[in-house]
Amino acid sequence: MRSLIENHIDDFLEILTYEKRFWKDFWEKLPFKPITENYANHFEDFYEKLVNLSRNQLTEFSHVYEENKERIKEELSIRLRKNARDLELSREDFVIYLIVGIGEKDWVVVDGKHEKVIVFDVFSLWKKGKFPFLADAVYQAVIHFRHGASEGNYYDKSEIFSKLKDEITKLDNENILQNICELLDKYVPYYNWTGFYLMDEKEEGVLVLGPYVGEPTEHVRIPVGRGICGQAAATKLTFVVQDVSLETNYLSCSPHVKSEIVVPIVRNDGSVFGEIDIDSHFKAPFDERDQEFLEWIAKQLLVRVVHWKDFERRIKIAYLDSYVSYILNEIVKFNIPFDVSLHVHYDAEKVPENLYKLWRIARKMRNAKLDKILVVDNVEEQKVELKTRLGNFVLNYNDLQLPVPEIVRKMIVEGAQEVSRMLFSIHHTATRLAQSFVNTRLITEYALKPESNVNTILYAFLTGITAGYSGSFNRAMFFYYTDGQFILQKALGPRSEDEAHRIWEAIEDIELNMSDFLETVSKDFKSALELLYKGKAISEEQITRYLDGEPHVVTKRDLPKIAEEFDVVNEFAIMTLKSENKLVGLLLADNNFDHKPISEYQLAVLKDLGHQMVLILENKRFIEIMKEKAEVDALTGLRTRRALEEFMSNPPLKQFSVVFMDLNKFKLVNDMYGHEKGDEVLKKLGKCINLNIRKDDLAFRYGGDEVILIIDSVDKNIVQKVVERISECFAKSADMSFSTGVAFYPEEGDIGKVLKLADERCYKSKSTGKIEF
Repeated sequence: MRSLIENHIDDFLEILTYEKRFWKDFWEKLPFKPITENYANHFEDFYEKLVNLSRNQLTEFSHVYEENKERIKEELSIRLRKNARDLELSREDFVIYLIVGIGEKDWVVVDGKHEKVIVFDVFSLWKKGKFPFLADAVYQAVIHFRHGASEGNYYDKSEIFSKLKDEITKLDNENILQNICELLDKYVPYYNWTGFYLMDEKEEGVLVLGPYVGEPTEHVRIPVGRGICGQAAATKLTFVVQDVSLETNYLSCSPHVKSEIVVPIVRNDGSVFGEIDIDSHFKAPFDERDQEFLEWIAKQLLVRVVHWKDFERRIKIAYLDSYVSYILNEIVKFNIPFDVSLHVHYDAEKVPENLYKLWRIARKMRNAKLDKILVVDNVEEQKVELKTRLGNFVLNYNDLQLPVPEIVRKMIVEGAQEVSRMLFSIHHTATRLAQSFVNTRLITEYALKPESNVNTILYAFLTGITAGYSGSFNRAMFFYYTDGQFILQKALGPRSEDEAHRIWEAIEDIELNMSDFLETVSKDFKSALELLYKGKAISEEQITRYLDGEPHVVTKRDLPKIAEEFDVVNEFAIMTLKSENKLVGLLLADNNFDHKPISEYQLAVLKDLGHQMVLILENKRFIEIMKEKAEVDALTGLRTRRALEEFMSNPPLKQFSVVFMDLNKFKLVNDMYGHEKGDEVLKKLGKCINLNIRKDDLAFRYGGDEVILIIDSVDKNIVQKVVERISECFAKSADMSFSTGVAFYPEEGDIGKVLKLADERCYKSKSTGKIEF
């Protein structure tokens, strides 16, 4: 076989030995007519562009070429000969000339003496930084020449696929299959038909045409085993066919199709979900990069489509505790947008719980954006990337195994300075508020005792407002409301700056919460400050602007009469106490002696303690009554979810079974007969449960039609008998059934894990129709 590739780069580089004014003459005297003449005629103002080439650039290129020319020769030969049949090289109807041109077009086709010549400007490729990919570029030129193209520029598949991967990871799940088709059609020049075939859910062994982009096809249903698509589904292997005319088991779609690649999408259990199908109007355009890219897409779809319901369910049940919720709410106040990128394993069970939590956060927080979801093969490759204008942070797989407080600590220690400062500030405020909540809890616990008295309760709240371990105000006063007046009832704090300093010195050894105060204070105690302002009042009209029940910082200029009456030096905080829009009282607090501005934290403490005061003062027994009412669900007669949460926080039993029950086809009842009928079904379920559980068992309504039983036994037979009694009763009364999952505490983990396992087994029970242990 004659030489297919003629390398004339050295011949063309001889131009560097001439002065620029002779470059045109040099070109015209090259011994490659008519090729050089036809090549020059292909470009407008060719010779002007030739003499304007940079000598320095050409010289630099010549050095790079000299270092690599032996490698180039070998790589080109291997690449073209490897695909000789697909490129129809035996026809010997073209030859490739490697030259140094004007750097404008990578390749053009011109007439030679006896055949077509693909003139490849290696200098043009070098200018784009693609010189290492010369063999691929020449191969690509031949592919397009065979397709009828007369000129072209190299497109780097790796770059295209890298860009597409980035775009696909950013797609929403909604319409993701159609959007992938459109992206591939837009960016890959030789993908001329892109689509998905999905296994028919109704008829076994049949592929059904799904979303696609390209000309319509008559093959909307393909039996497994028939055609290239059917073979890929049958074998679960990728099929790459470079020339469909040589394929015996081929279903012709269009006379334009010359090659095809099909990649199966296989579920985690090994069954086929569907496949990606690409048709090309080019012969032999595919290589290992196409296969790797399309198989990568298939892997991404395992999370985004195939098993999405499982991932979605786990995201929804990812529990965010109060510490995390507080930090997130405070981050929102800083108004710092951040992007979240998730690297997720395709098996939902192998994804860390904290990754699901961060996934949920990214979907819910208004200043967060779920930027990318990238599916990874290895469990240890899972990670979360957080990106903000203040800096980026990565939580790797080991980090995601840590308890949440440890993750926050890591971000404070290792994060960008501004991010660390923000998180530490939030964490610091959280701990201070936690201390305030401890004090509130102590007051509430005291108020619920039979021997508690209002005098001590009021002083306890004022102590919470003024103590250094809580609100840190210098002074605090409580006024009760009657007939349009707020009348001073209790006050706490020093009367002067000297007295303030003496008090601060004296309290250095006091406990860090008010438990000592509650144990020792007399019910007849009266503070000196209270005696100073006894009988003084503030009229409702004086504070009309501040009657909304929120804390406000006001200055002497805002309310001069009040400031003068109560010796306020600068600013002070006021908050009206309200119950059901009725005024109950008023709190006034200031920093009269340390002269510090009133902080957001102090206002938060004042607001919290003020609200607690209202609850307790209105009725000391109110909380107990509400708790009793809240423990039983009015519709079903079962205990409430709140009651379940209380049980979970401190299980009174050493071992027990958790039974998760979920009604079957309940949505259908609501949709067909209305919610009234649905409520009737739930009442019957509650009645059957209460009639058939044992006296030591507990039943909770967990969600709309979800119920959790706590069976005081870990004996499977006992659990099964209880569930079967309920099932028989419910079938008779409502003609309906439920799915059931069971897990055992503490044999299978802590209470949270056991509940999760029962939920997952209940989900499995939907398909098996039996109790899942």
